[in-house]
Amino acid sequence: MHSHIAILGLGWLGNALAKKMISKGFEIKGSTISTEKLEELSKQPFYVGKIKVESDCIQGDWETFIENISTLIINFPPKRIANIETIFPAQIQQIIARTPKTIKVIFISSTSVYGTSEVPFIETELTSPIKPSGVGVLKAEQLLRGYFGKRLTILRLAGLIGPDRHPGKFLAGKRILKNPLVPVNLIHREDCIGLIETIINKECFGEIINGCASDHPIRKIYYEKAARLLNLELPNFEAAEKTSALKIIDNSKSKRVLGYQYIYDNPEAIFTKNKTGELSIIGAGPGNEKLLTRLAFEKLQEAEVILHDNLVSDAILNSNTEAEKIYVGRKYGDTSNQKERQNIINQLLLKHYELGQRVVRLKSGDPYVYGRAAEEARFLRHHKLPFQVVPGISAALAAANNCNIPITERGKSNAVLICTAHTADYSLEQLKGIAELLKEGNTLALYMGYKSLDKIIPKLMSVCKNPDIPVNAISNVSRVNEVLLTSTLGEIEEDIKNNPLEMPVVFIIGVKAIDNSKLNKKKPVLASAL
Repeated sequence: MHSHIAILGLGWLGNALAKKMISKGFEIKGSTISTEKLEELSKQPFYVGKIKVESDCIQGDWETFIENISTLIINFPPKRIANIETIFPAQIQQIIARTPKTIKVIFISSTSVYGTSEVPFIETELTSPIKPSGVGVLKAEQLLRGYFGKRLTILRLAGLIGPDRHPGKFLAGKRILKNPLVPVNLIHREDCIGLIETIINKECFGEIINGCASDHPIRKIYYEKAARLLNLELPNFEAAEKTSALKIIDNSKSKRVLGYQYIYDNPEAIFTKNKTGELSIIGAGPGNEKLLTRLAFEKLQEAEVILHDNLVSDAILNSNTEAEKIYVGRKYGDTSNQKERQNIINQLLLKHYELGQRVVRLKSGDPYVYGRAAEEARFLRHHKLPFQVVPGISAALAAANNCNIPITERGKSNAVLICTAHTADYSLEQLKGIAELLKEGNTLALYMGYKSLDKIIPKLMSVCKNPDIPVNAISNVSRVNEVLLTSTLGEIEEDIKNNPLEMPVVFIIGVKAIDNSKLNKKKPVLASAL
């Protein structure tokens, strides 16, 4: 059974950690100190509270925050302010005073607790921090160990890199920088998250663990290369004939005790092709975020770039607040060249994959049901790029279930035909076949037909010759403004004229909704279907 986890501090690391853990089935709570951030984080599928830890109090509902949790992750760094060496430990003391000893704790610490040495630092080395913030972190560690004991694990992280923290931007254009020849100690956010997840899964408490990549590039070479790859001005280092005081963090314990394999064991992998990208073509379903598949939600949470269509709902797009979102959709009436637009999408997929990013091509409904996924899949196959297609609930299926319309039923309809408004341009033989299926009692699901009813309905009527065949028109399927209009083949055009619907609209023809008599006091029926 997965743990109930509270993450104190949903910042750059904490927010990504929460999303990852929730996708793995953990129960998550989180906190922020910002009202603005609270509004943004409230869209996430977990509890978020406003908690601010001061040196003399905790502002916010701490009791609710830690209620029923098994693990607390303390993830807020010391501020760069005067007297932080005494303020930060005082903040930690406020947490200790209000938290039961029975709760397991992971404290996100820092390698700033180490000084300099000619030999790599392991966890048992004596610590001699140089900066006041390092002094404050070390005191915080000691307070937490004295209170939580074997239920505490301290994770000392090196310098953080990752999305929005590309090392090429750290020192670009800066002048007369010191220590050009010292090695750097860095860790990618994915590895931070991987270490925390492994600590929890393996119940590895009562430990101090360093988190750092194994390779330690030379500072000047590394940051110049990083800036060059982003076409930024190179940092300018002072001349140095030999290295100054060294600091190298040893990560062997994290590999030995946790059995963890670093994704970015070489920090240069963040700006090289050592890490390939990931491509997913995902069906967003009809619009309600609760109808996403679990795999689709997980891929969305992990995405760094999202290429999305017009009909994808804001609620689904807002489930990932960090990814770059690129609109590539097409609205009704858009006269742009579809082939040219598709070429742009294909090139965007290729570009961001080659940058080593996790790319999601997000389509409304199901990718292979009028989602044009076939063109993108063939393009990716042609370029020998691996990809995954994740199904989504198509609008007709969602509408049928939301509105209790049995599109197949024993003894009544044993087939469903899905087609589009282009039915109006089908050959006579194709159209006759479609209409014959409808005439024999089967169901027709019609997409994108709202503006073409004047062409479609007469052709269906000419074959079926039955104006009483049921028609259900469903607008904004699965969303809060979903509307159902019930009519018949003979009356649907007039009913739509008198009761205009908001697009997108899907039509289910040939079958009545169950219990629709409650709504059918008069025709047409126009009612919220939710």
